[in-house]
Amino acid sequence: MRSVAASFLITSDVIHTKIGSLSEGQKGLVAFAQLVLERPGLLILDEPTNHINFRHLPVIAKALDQYEGAMILVSHVPEFVKQIRIDEVLDLEKN
Repeated sequence: MRSVAASFLITSDVIHTKIGSLSEGQKGLVAFAQLVLERPGLLILDEPTNHINFRHLPVIAKALDQYEGAMILVSHVPEFVKQIRIDEVLDLEKN
């Protein structure tokens, strides 16, 4: 569990802090770490980069790139999406 936390840059002081006392970004990192541990078969992510510090975006992108299940991802951050292996894209802006 600690190695997963460390992979999301969650330090030991954050591990021992109550969730309610964390910043929104820290809560997001904890949620992503929890998803890695739970290994769900389907992820539905709507703007997963909201409230996340820009330094943490590559960490989250790497975790999503390594995810082996099905994923529905909505994002307005193309630089983030480019870091993730995508098998099929539905672009609603295209005619």
